[in-house]
Amino acid sequence: MSLKALASFTVVAAMVSLSSVLTGCGTNVSSSGNFTPSHAGVLTVATDEIPVPGLWEGTPLHPTGGFEYGLARAMAARMGLSRVHVVIVPFDQILTGDLLGADLALSDLTSTVERKKNLQFSGVYLSATPAVLCRAGQSVDDLNAAQSRGWAVQRNTTLSAFLENTVQPNSATTYTASSRETIQHVADGTTDAGLLDLPVAAAAARSSDGRLVVTSQFPTNDSLSAALAKSSSNLDAVDSAIHALIADGTVTQLAHRWLGLDLSGTSANDIPAIPIIP
Repeated sequence: MSLKALASFTVVAAMVSLSSVLTGCGTNVSSSGNFTPSHAGVLTVATDEIPVPGLWEGTPLHPTGGFEYGLARAMAARMGLSRVHVVIVPFDQILTGDLLGADLALSDLTSTVERKKNLQFSGVYLSATPAVLCRAGQSVDDLNAAQSRGWAVQRNTTLSAFLENTVQPNSATTYTASSRETIQHVADGTTDAGLLDLPVAAAAARSSDGRLVVTSQFPTNDSLSAALAKSSSNLDAVDSAIHALIADGTVTQLAHRWLGLDLSGTSANDIPAIPIIP
């Protein structure tokens, strides 16, 4: 299923309504449990780049939308915090556990055994299978085709490891510094295909006026979670907030609005899967 079809889904007309509760002390108590922010009344969120199609829109100093930004705002409201403050932290630095004092990171992050040495991870908030982004009229339909293509992928990510160890392309891979750079390599024809998490690929294709399409995905268990410093005592509160926002439909609405993905339907599942044969 191409992203032209995904884009045909009705876009939710309004962002999730968020309440703002000012607090005068360092610890906030809400239905999500106890949360101690680094700055009173503020949820400080680290991410590695803005904009990222569909996840973070706007500029580093003035985020204006996107799935992860909307999730951060909904989490802040649920935990009784008045606003969200965003700090930009390089991806490799986030992986070391240094969030520059942020309460948590929302940065298209997948939990792995290696990353858990430096970080704590919340429960999953979004499925994110590796997806293939191509220019319109091109496709990657099976493993043989995938191995014959020239690829772009962000370095030091679970996606780059998957490409190297599982797909094993026959030609040299272009390693990029960001998902935006990966998308640009595909758009300008520098590479045949880009490997991105499905939410990012879907949003990139959706905003490309038909120039880019998601042609396939690899059936893995990759998914996105919030990351917290090892020293943080807030994991239970963050977990509780995420679970509640999934249960009340907030996550589904944000995914529909910003990514064009219908999590309650079949749009993501309808993108053809490339089986990996051991």
